[in-house]
Amino acid sequence: MLVAVTITLTISLIFIVAALSKIDNWSRDLNENSAAVETTVSEPITAVASKIDHWADNASRWKIESKRELEGGWEYRLTRTTPLFRFVDDVKVRLASSDSGTTVKAESQSRLGKGDLGQNPRNLNELLGAIRGSGS
Repeated sequence: MLVAVTITLTISLIFIVAALSKIDNWSRDLNENSAAVETTVSEPITAVASKIDHWADNASRWKIESKRELEGGWEYRLTRTTPLFRFVDDVKVRLASSDSGTTVKAESQSRLGKGDLGQNPRNLNELLGAIRGSGS
């Protein structure tokens, strides 16, 4: 019995330390549950949309919930599920053609909690990495 309790406590401590080690900005990550980014990539909008389609179809924790064409662009609604506790984050992406390529506006919002422990900024970094060709 004591061995089982010790193992359970040790595993719990490892998960807590792993979660806390991902916190980059303590004041932000404990008090914010959303993040947003806007950037421009030099590729045409069709290429960027194709990258998102392909990447989200192959990324294990990402799912395209909807995709709709807008005047001059596209809007995606995606979800990303965390591996351990299965928390779901909603990610909205808008693509618009611009003179220099494609403007990408993305927002990630946690469905639960006051703070996201930095997950929403990581979601956006993962998405932008995929768009720029450095994501998995």
